[in-house]
Amino acid sequence: MYTLGIETSCDETSCAVLRNYHVLSNITISSLNEHKKYGGVVPEIATRAHLENIDKVFSAALSQARISLKKVGLVTVTYKPGLIGALVVGFNFAKALAFCLHKPFLGVNHLHAHLFAPFLNSKARLSFPFLGLVVSGGHTEIYRVDDFSEITLLGQTKDDACGEVYDKISTAYGLGYPGGPAIDKLFNPAYKQTFQFKCGRDGLNLSFSGIKTALVYKKLELEKKGLWNKKTRIKLVSSFQHAAISALVEAILEAVRISGIKKVVCGGGVAANSYLRSMLHAQQKRGVRFLLSPLPYTSDNAAIVAGLGFYLYNTKKQISSYDVEAQAHYL
Repeated sequence: MYTLGIETSCDETSCAVLRNYHVLSNITISSLNEHKKYGGVVPEIATRAHLENIDKVFSAALSQARISLKKVGLVTVTYKPGLIGALVVGFNFAKALAFCLHKPFLGVNHLHAHLFAPFLNSKARLSFPFLGLVVSGGHTEIYRVDDFSEITLLGQTKDDACGEVYDKISTAYGLGYPGGPAIDKLFNPAYKQTFQFKCGRDGLNLSFSGIKTALVYKKLELEKKGLWNKKTRIKLVSSFQHAAISALVEAILEAVRISGIKKVVCGGGVAANSYLRSMLHAQQKRGVRFLLSPLPYTSDNAAIVAGLGFYLYNTKKQISSYDVEAQAHYL
């Protein structure tokens, strides 16, 4: 069966075609460059970019997959959470397409879709339960997954998302936007504990606003003392990355201890971070199995939406009513 997926929750306009769980195409156009000078995503700019690009990615995805539109058996799309204007563009496009084709239509939570990423292009049989860690610019959550139709939120950030703090610190330190790749590139493990920063944690809930403030004030302090230079910046961002990633790893290991579940799936933009991936792999010596999103599927993309959508339709017979509307929030 061929599934069409559409994703427009933030700044990526994406369309994918899957045959069962095999990705035939996954075309994404990002408006990232238009947001860089603002140090973050501007909702109005993102929405206009989706309007301009949705037809392009749709046509390109069908062309790359080498199928005709009439062969599509299911239309899936992100319907929550995200920027409401951005979501509406993709959601209404998908609804209209499914209606015209007389095909089933399914709205998907794209945070849950991030947890499906390791199962794309895989012959491995899905087995439950597992724990899920989704870390991105807008979200930091820990889930228990008994099935993709039975997902329970166990913990989350109580303020800023981990990826958002990367962006804000990177901007404050003159490294530009987005911050994740810039800080990860500068990271030097030799300096990971030069400065003693900590992230807040209460059980499985996390807090990143404090470390963000501490990094900004430490820079101002060092500038006043004439001690600010490129090497100091590397030491600071290395210490920050160590503290932030350590907090994520400690929280997920606590979830493993509490639940007794030793299989963990990790997805989202921050899942591309090399230090996070290395620390999670190191934990496998404790008998914990980590399934990490392949790098091409860590950012928001339509392939993960189509994959989860096909699973829910194929195994749970889920479809959406045309009365369903896009939702900005998770709940």
